[in-house]
Amino acid sequence: MMPMQQRSALPVAGGALLLIAGILGLVQWGWVIAVGSSVIGFDPTGILAGAIIICGAIGIIFSLIALLGGVFAIQRKMWGLGIAGGVLGLFSFGFFLGSILALIGLILIAVSHKEFT
Repeated sequence: MMPMQQRSALPVAGGALLLIAGILGLVQWGWVIAVGSSVIGFDPTGILAGAIIICGAIGIIFSLIALLGGVFAIQRKMWGLGIAGGVLGLFSFGFFLGSILALIGLILIAVSHKEFT
């Protein structure tokens, strides 16, 4: 029998950082969509408001994937989704702090890849 490998706290810490980054991204992009929808009244063509809303929707999708990657990293399942969540968490921005937290979380998850099932 092989000895049990000791589990570290790296995936949990990385997942928690991804969760925070995802939440910050959701707040930021929700605010962007709210501002974009209020611009509709000032933009007669609607192109600017539409572009702001589309960018906000893409940011929310990136933030949701970062949240999902954080959840799976905490559970130590699906290492690839944890990495994808970290990478897309970088692009969710989250008041710039979210990108830094996502980068640290991505590094912690990447280093602890042997602990995932």
